[in-house]
Amino acid sequence: MKTQLILFSLIAAVGVGCSVGCNVRPQSSAAANPDAKRIAVGTAPGSLALADFNGDGKLDVAVANSESKNVTILLGDGKGGLTQASGSPFPAGDHPNDIAVGDVNGDGKLDLAFANHDTHYVTVLLGDGRGGFAPAPKSPFTVNSRPHPHGVAFGDFNGDHNLDFVIDDWGNNQVTVVFGDGKGNFASPGVSFGVGQMPYQRVRVADVNKDGFADVITTNTEGGDVSVLLGDGKGGFMQPPGSPFKANERPFGVAIGDVNGDGKPDLAIVNFSGHITDTSKDAITILLGSGDGTFRQATGSPFKAGRSPVSVAIGDINRDGYGDVASANMGGNSVTLLLGGKNGLRPAPGSPFAVGHHPECVALGDLNGDGMADIVVANLEDNDVMIILSK
Repeated sequence: MKTQLILFSLIAAVGVGCSVGCNVRPQSSAAANPDAKRIAVGTAPGSLALADFNGDGKLDVAVANSESKNVTILLGDGKGGLTQASGSPFPAGDHPNDIAVGDVNGDGKLDLAFANHDTHYVTVLLGDGRGGFAPAPKSPFTVNSRPHPHGVAFGDFNGDHNLDFVIDDWGNNQVTVVFGDGKGNFASPGVSFGVGQMPYQRVRVADVNKDGFADVITTNTEGGDVSVLLGDGKGGFMQPPGSPFKANERPFGVAIGDVNGDGKPDLAIVNFSGHITDTSKDAITILLGSGDGTFRQATGSPFKAGRSPVSVAIGDINRDGYGDVASANMGGNSVTLLLGGKNGLRPAPGSPFAVGHHPECVALGDLNGDGMADIVVANLEDNDVMIILSK
């Protein structure tokens, strides 16, 4: 059975409905984006996933709408245009938060999983290959997560060629892995593994030591660090020397990509200080990978971000072969863009860029086929997504 998995940084999101944004008054001194397109979606969009959901070779967008409890599917035309799929939006359980994308039942069609905030379950929707989705027969799946799940990611953790999923269990300072059977079913509530202190927001999956096995990365908000769990391909994990790795104050979200062109996965992390007036510690931390599962701070890190950065993504914006970093700045109503390069990262001209109100998530992907990653932003208070095409 063929495993199909999205492991890279096109999926980036941040929690909806938590206290992180309750006392932040959005402000913006960012440059305007007159060429940006805005598309109405559901209520309180807070998570994005970019993938080809209808098999036409063009990138599409999934938007998790927390308050309307559904997912909007926007099908791309390959020219930067997006239209809603037939039947969209689709029910996605209570308060769908983070999104994972992969083929969980081996039919060659992409499926979705949602971490359902304020619940104890994960919702799985099976794709029909045309942009439509329906609940897996036994969905939702109960999970071990206290008080509730925030992040979810797919990976084959036990080597059976079937996708499993991992969620955060921040109240217990651990993550929970739930194994899949390749038919769209999962053996909940799962098996737990310890990480750092309060892995509050994101959990991500990638092969960071290039051994062919899926590894797990968490941002530990209270610990000020990032945990790396190296998979053994049999359902077990171990932390490499040095893990958890220091990631400055309140690491909140993480994306994986190669920002310096050495072929080794690096980590981009947003630091959301939580301070109302003092934004000096709102930042983007870059940890460079050594290729063996260990990481070190990049020169110049942490980098200045906009106010209250809560989501991060990596993609090649300018087609130079290096991963660039974008952060969604919830309190600043802006997106910060750092350009990657062999000698380090630098702010893009005009960054930060103005977006909508309360940008909760940013994702990067090539929507118009020009080889440059475009920017997609979920504006929580505006109930829309914004598309900014790279030039």
